[in-house]
Amino acid sequence: MAWGQKKSGGLDPILDADAVIQRDSPALWRTLSPLGRRALQPANFLPLQTAEARGKAFNATIGQITDGHGRAVPLPPMAAVLAGLGEEERSRAFLYSPVEGLPELRRLWREWQRRGRPDELPSSLPLVACGTAQARCLALELFAGEGRAVVLRSGCRPGDRELLEQKLGARIFETPRPHGRFDPTAAVRALASLENGEPAVVLLEFPREETGYVPTGHERSALRHSLIEIAEHRPLVVVVDDTWEVTETPSGSLFWGLIGRHPNLIAVKADGADGHWGFPGGRVGFLTFPFAPDSDIAVALESKVKMLLRAEVGSPSAASQVILLRVARQRLAAAPVRP
Repeated sequence: MAWGQKKSGGLDPILDADAVIQRDSPALWRTLSPLGRRALQPANFLPLQTAEARGKAFNATIGQITDGHGRAVPLPPMAAVLAGLGEEERSRAFLYSPVEGLPELRRLWREWQRRGRPDELPSSLPLVACGTAQARCLALELFAGEGRAVVLRSGCRPGDRELLEQKLGARIFETPRPHGRFDPTAAVRALASLENGEPAVVLLEFPREETGYVPTGHERSALRHSLIEIAEHRPLVVVVDDTWEVTETPSGSLFWGLIGRHPNLIAVKADGADGHWGFPGGRVGFLTFPFAPDSDIAVALESKVKMLLRAEVGSPSAASQVILLRVARQRLAAAPVRP
């Protein structure tokens, strides 16, 4: 969608992101953290130095080095590291990535995610983050603010707890793991003390990295029922950490099983190349929302996440994305489509 284009209702989904979200999903608006609400993309998204230097006689801002025709000019030792790439790929690897990630990789990753999924299940164009850990953290920053109830499994990652408690000020509710398994009703019990209507966040990870545990079909069904029960009483965001998702299984990510189950239930998917793709050092993760890619609400959410990304890392590594893009093309071409 072009800059400044106003869609339905006369609202620009980037410049009027808050109004768009309130209009299209009141439940989603209620779940946004104070930081998520403050994150707004400005009309002029150029870096300040670039904007100030435009049109000047001497433009000496620090940035990427090109040959005057848009192609990168890397130092020979740097170019040698990526000698296995084609000339065009190597040039792209040494240029800045868009904050949201390379368009081709985002489209291809969405295609990989959606293999065998019905068209009526919407999913946004994934945003690129610096690994699945950052994708997960971006989701928590967007929804978990001061005092927000967040349900985590017992023995969660120390980094998740530190982010939620020390940086975001959220209230953590831990769920037990009887015999190392997942109790589908634990989240309901954990949130029983909250007032009706108070938004909450649940963070799930299947398979678990440290154990490989995957819930059975019965457990998945019971978990969906429990999450819908929670959503009857409050807006609920479920962040599904799919770092180690086994994409070849018909059930796949729980993310798909939660879409459209209840107006108050918003599923968010964090995945990437850290797990079974075997590319953890590349630090390429993705964040996906349950909305069609060209919808106003997907564009509005993307604009907010871009601001969070911009504040933390500037933009994700182009070199890692170019390498993953080549691998993803080969893998997608060779992979059978799930029934």
